Amino acid sequence: MRLEKLQIKPFKRNRQIMIEQQNWWKLSSIQIGGVVCLPMIMIGQTLNQQYGFASAICGILLGNAILLLMALVITHMACENRKTTMENAIEYFGKKGVSFFALTMSLSTLVWFSVQLKVMSLSLLDILHIHSEGPFIECIANTLLGLLITFVVFYGIRAMEIISNISMPLLLLTLGYAWYTADSDTTQTNHLPLTFAAISAIMGMAIVYVIDLPTFMRHARSSKDGMTSIFIMFILAMPILESIGVYLAAGKTGNIIEVLKRYNGPLWNLWVSLFLILAGWTTNNMNLYSGATSARSIFPNLNHSFNITILIFGVLGTLLANFDLLQHLSLILEGMGIVVTSMGTVIITRYLMMRISGQPITSRDYPWHFAAWFLGTVAGILSMNGIAITAVSTIDSAIAAHLGTFLILLSGKQHEKAYA
Repeated sequence: MRLEKLQIKPFKRNRQIMIEQQNWWKLSSIQIGGVVCLPMIMIGQTLNQQYGFASAICGILLGNAILLLMALVITHMACENRKTTMENAIEYFGKKGVSFFALTMSLSTLVWFSVQLKVMSLSLLDILHIHSEGPFIECIANTLLGLLITFVVFYGIRAMEIISNISMPLLLLTLGYAWYTADSDTTQTNHLPLTFAAISAIMGMAIVYVIDLPTFMRHARSSKDGMTSIFIMFILAMPILESIGVYLAAGKTGNIIEVLKRYNGPLWNLWVSLFLILAGWTTNNMNLYSGATSARSIFPNLNHSFNITILIFGVLGTLLANFDLLQHLSLILEGMGIVVTSMGTVIITRYLMMRISGQPITSRDYPWHFAAWFLGTVAGILSMNGIAITAVSTIDSAIAAHLGTFLILLSGKQHEKAYA
């Protein structure tokens, strides 16, 4: 017995060291440089052009406050159990139900991968001064860059960490210079009414990242490191980067390339294109890694390596990049936000209920969790079409899923007792 114990203890210690490898700085650099930098700028530009400067800033502040609360709960859960997002989802939706969860996460990540790959391709063609009339040239650029990103991710999170550490200072310096030299006019959108609709786009942009935090936060050295990284992300990094995107787009039209280039000379315009390729590359590294991790749970019985999953996911994202999703980014984000926010709210609510009551989740709870998820999704869709609680679709979906988790689970328990 003593020998068995001596053999078990080193195994557990080695496993813990293998998982807990990132301090707060490394976690933050991976997230800022590799997950949120380009999406932040893009969403800031989109919000300013659609809702106006004041509404965009309001949406950024309130949206990130809500995301912060959700992220704190999920990070605590991730640092506590050291499980991936899909492993956590099994506890709430079961081994069969987790396929729907994984499909939702993978599709959301796939959309972001394709949108940012499109921006990278446009930037590459801009550097080469190629202006194609048809989709053929863009398709070639998408294929080239998509395959390069896929092969980098083959080397795992260590390779992505190296790229993120190199790119993050360059990305922040570029945005700082762009902000300092900007001649933006924030008064041109003063005629637009103040609205909270921008909250849905902010949450839709980052909600997949929040729900998928366990995939990355399980690598945190400690719970304190994980929480510190979250505060940096949602109090400093994300609001600042989004606000820079809003400010740079003030008084301007066009896509993200045209907004950033302005009139600072040919060298600056060249660097902007290179910057967008680098920003998209680091972000899509994490999109591909996260999406492939989720996708493996859709068909758990398939016996193939993780690299094969990465390759399949990368090819699908590359093909999707040939469709012009960038023109409908705000609507896509709102739709993704509704579905994923409902799903995440069910997990967060049920986790807190379990922590407070001490009652474990059983297989009988899985159908009720799905019912609450469905209720939240329906409420969000109705909100998009004018039948609303708060007129913000993602908040409506979260409220409905939160209340639904309580009420549906309570009625289910009473039903089980009545027929026991």
